[in-house]
Amino acid sequence: MRIFNISKINEIEKDSKRRIAALGFFDGLHTAHQEIIKGAIDKSQNDALSIVITFDKSPKEYFGKTTEEAITPINKKSELLEELGVDEVYYLEFNEKLQTLSAEDFINEILKKLNVEKVFCGYDYRFGNKGIGTPQLIKDSGIEVDILEKKELNDGKISTTALKKAVQEGNFTEYYNLSNRYYSITGIVVKGRQLGRTINFPTANLKLDEKYLLPDTNGVYITKTKVKGKVYKSITNIGYNPTVSDGKDKKFIETHILDFDEDIYDEKIEVFFYEFLRKEQKFESFNHLKEQLQKDKKKCEEKDI
Repeated sequence: MRIFNISKINEIEKDSKRRIAALGFFDGLHTAHQEIIKGAIDKSQNDALSIVITFDKSPKEYFGKTTEEAITPINKKSELLEELGVDEVYYLEFNEKLQTLSAEDFINEILKKLNVEKVFCGYDYRFGNKGIGTPQLIKDSGIEVDILEKKELNDGKISTTALKKAVQEGNFTEYYNLSNRYYSITGIVVKGRQLGRTINFPTANLKLDEKYLLPDTNGVYITKTKVKGKVYKSITNIGYNPTVSDGKDKKFIETHILDFDEDIYDEKIEVFFYEFLRKEQKFESFNHLKEQLQKDKKKCEEKDI
C-alpha cells in the first residue's frame, strides 16, 4: 500500500491509472467505514486502484486548535487500511488552504486529477469549504457515487461517537461489536520505578506514541500484549499508583505480561483491551498489593481470550 501525505493540492500527481475511491475521515474504522472501503476495493478488482482519500486530522481538531484524543491515529489507521487491502491512501493535511477549498475544486483538483471513476461514501459525507459539497454534487460531475445508508447496532447508530463512548466506559465487547476488533494502544516500553520487580511482578511501563483515548475509569484491565511479533495475555493498570505515589500529576500505563520474562526496554508493544477488572485502589502495604495482583493474574489466566 502506498501512502501520500498531501499538504498542497498541486502535490497530487496526475497519471493514467484508474481509481475507485472511498471518501471520509474514518476515525475508528468501524464496520460501516469498513463496508464503504470494501466497496471501493471490490469495485476496483484488478483493473483499477482502490484508494482512500481522507484527512490527517479531524476538522474539529483543526478548528479547535487542540490535539484531539484518537482511537485510530494515522499509523494505526494506515495499518488497518493495509489489512483491508487498500492500494493507496491520500492523507490531505487539513490546513487553511484545504478548509477553504471549494467543493468544485475538490472534485476537479483531487477526484478528477486522480482519475476517480466511482466513489463510495457515507450518507452524511460532506466536503469542500463550509461542507457544502454533497455526494449528489460528485454525481452531477459525472463520477459514479455509491452511498452507504445509516447503519445501526442494537438500536444505536454505528459511529465514531459510539466507539469512543465504548472506550471511555471500558465496554470493549461493544467496541468489538462495532469494529470487529478489540481496542488497542501502542507505545514504547520505558524504565519506570521498577517497583514491580521487588514483589516479583514486573511490568512494562508504556510511553504512548500517539495521543490515544483512554478509559475514564482508572484501574486494572484484562488485556493482551503484542511484543516482538507474539501475543501474550496480560493485565494492564491505568492510573496513578496510589499505593506508592501521592501525586496525580502523571498517569501511568503499566502492563504485566503473563508467562513472559524478557528485557523489552525501548521495544514497541501493542496492548489490546478486553475487559475492565477493578478500580484502582490504595493498599495498606506492598504485601496487600501483591496479594491483589496475584488474584488479578489468576482471573486473567482463567479468562478465555
